[in-house]
Amino acid sequence: MSDRALKLSLETISRFGMIEYGNSILISVSGGPDSVFLTHLLYKLKDKFGLELYGFSLDHKTREGQSGRDLEFVKNLYSSMGIKLFCEKADAAEWSRIKGLSFQEGARKIRLYYLNDIADKYDIKKIAVGHNMDDNMETFLMRLIRGAGARGLSGIKPFSGRIIRPLINTPGKEIKNYLDEKCISYCLDRSNFENKYQRNRIRNMLIPYIEKNFFKNFKSSLNRSIEILREEENFLSKYSMNILERIAHSSRSRDRNRTVYLKIPIEPLLSSSAAIRRRIIMCAVEKIRGTSEDISFRNIEDMLKLAVSRSGENKWITPLKNIMIFRINGFIHMANTDFMEDIPDIIKSYIMDRAGGEIKGSYDGESRTEIIIGGETELEGFGMAVRAKVMDSAGDFKRAACSKAFLDYDKIILPVIVRSWRKGDRFYPFGAGGSRKLHDFFIDKKIPVNRRKKIPVFCDAEKIIWIGKMRIDSRVKITPETSKFLYLELFEK
Repeated sequence: MSDRALKLSLETISRFGMIEYGNSILISVSGGPDSVFLTHLLYKLKDKFGLELYGFSLDHKTREGQSGRDLEFVKNLYSSMGIKLFCEKADAAEWSRIKGLSFQEGARKIRLYYLNDIADKYDIKKIAVGHNMDDNMETFLMRLIRGAGARGLSGIKPFSGRIIRPLINTPGKEIKNYLDEKCISYCLDRSNFENKYQRNRIRNMLIPYIEKNFFKNFKSSLNRSIEILREEENFLSKYSMNILERIAHSSRSRDRNRTVYLKIPIEPLLSSSAAIRRRIIMCAVEKIRGTSEDISFRNIEDMLKLAVSRSGENKWITPLKNIMIFRINGFIHMANTDFMEDIPDIIKSYIMDRAGGEIKGSYDGESRTEIIIGGETELEGFGMAVRAKVMDSAGDFKRAACSKAFLDYDKIILPVIVRSWRKGDRFYPFGAGGSRKLHDFFIDKKIPVNRRKKIPVFCDAEKIIWIGKMRIDSRVKITPETSKFLYLELFEK
């Protein structure tokens, strides 16, 4: 009975061709039932496939020391099986707070960083993680509640690059049955039973409620729907990528490993349906970034607005870190500014002339500082520091001194960085009723040219939010619907 977990997992490995003979595999292991089962599964395949197995475990320094005890359990398990284990410790809660992420998202990013770093350093071909079928359904419901599109609703991919998920079609209950019947020990994370996290509420409350009151086979039905959506999304993505590769001109990095620049004609892009149009832009960004992570619907819509604009002007935006997108005549140009030396000279010149310092690497010598939410940050080059915190109430914010700003936190896309003025900067001054070039704003305020670079410009991931001590951006202004406030205070150092 318990061998059903093995059968389902082996079928998934075979169906998606996850493992090849002689592969080296790094297993992400926490000590929980999923990662312990994954370890035993791959260990059973070790000789048959000539696998070279490694493990990685991260102590998140949480749960009053329980995470450290889990790490000791993992060390003993891997020692007994003769598998080399890499270990790290990180204060995931503090790091997530600083980065403005939920604990779960922050911990995921930390784990992924270490996993990729180890795989690169030791030339390990595959990274195996223990997402199971229940995780996939919970992710689907979380994204559905938040309003995701078809791409998001296609669930967690069985494989992504070198990351493989052999348990993605195996229910958590089957995994525990296997471990219990084989008397294999594992750790239980008590926080999984606490309903303060949305995922836990979906797992512990929503799904059982639906099964009890609506449809007892809800899980299997939902899993089938996710598979259908995934297959359809895969087809549409490949279809869109084929269109992109047919109509676009591209340039690659000198080592030929990366696409760093794309030139996309607007006319054939706009002749496609809205759904395909979005996917073509998504494919383009993914092609020059190397990943689709953190690309939002808003990012895609901003890029499409650039394409459909009828004003006739040449325009540019930087919707994502290190990605610059601009329109010249009938083309959309997309460049990864991490590879400036590999971008065609005429495009490089346009970027430098039009965008000024809008490029990672501080080509014009500007300083950029990411501020700490919930602490103080010294602003190098400005002779100032800033305090930043999230508040539930703003009090009488209209009487605040010019050194203080109260902003709508939910309208801000973290991280918040501080930099100096750049040629081409444009924002929406509060009370002005439209957008203005920051250059013209400074002229109106009679700010001398030699002082403009000393005025801190606060930006989130997409836009300017505050010209320090002068004016907030109306896109982040407080309204009657505001529930969380970002408080910023500049002071001399």
